[in-house]
Amino acid sequence: SPLPLSCLRLLVPPLRLVSAAIWQTVQQKVVANYGLLDDLVTAVTEIVPDLLSHRQRCLLSLGLRAQLSLELCRPEQMIDLETIQPHLDIITSLWNTEMNDSGDGLSASNLLGLIHTLIKDQEERQHFFQDVFPVRFGDKYSEDIQMLVEIFLLQLEKLLTVPNLKQVACMLSDVPSLLSECVKSFCQSQELKSLLEYQKDLSQLNESG
Repeated sequence: SPLPLSCLRLLVPPLRLVSAAIWQTVQQKVVANYGLLDDLVTAVTEIVPDLLSHRQRCLLSLGLRAQLSLELCRPEQMIDLETIQPHLDIITSLWNTEMNDSGDGLSASNLLGLIHTLIKDQEERQHFFQDVFPVRFGDKYSEDIQMLVEIFLLQLEKLLTVPNLKQVACMLSDVPSLLSECVKSFCQSQELKSLLEYQKDLSQLNESG
């Protein structure tokens, strides 16, 4: 059974945990979280632009925001313009400032026109999600997003490699106070006890030698 997040935080380095959550989001197509995912990728690539090429970054942001905006227009739900508009603003900004000269401007413009049509026309919404959406925004579209996300995660992992035990030890400055703080925290942690019990059942310690 899956470990609770509080236990995973003890077992898995924070970067690996975030990366795994990002990957699960695109693998399971949790479109409701695509805005949050784009915010995270944007924040990281603003600091380290070389994680993605300029074109990859723009295409990923457009892909995530477009998919989310379209999901918010599905005919079975009420359209909330206040929720959709921020995503449209980001798409418009990318189109005007980043993609206009790249050959992708027309498709971005068409996308904005499509979304505005879906917002206004209930019949067009029914037709679009029944006949068009599965073809234009189906498996191939999701695979393209996954490919860009995978490139981002692999590059991020190269940038922030997890240090081994001896490397971490060399980074420590005040061993006595750190040990005291860690022991107090760990010995009182129910999450640590749960994690040790869980790992004990999976362990092969007694089979070595």
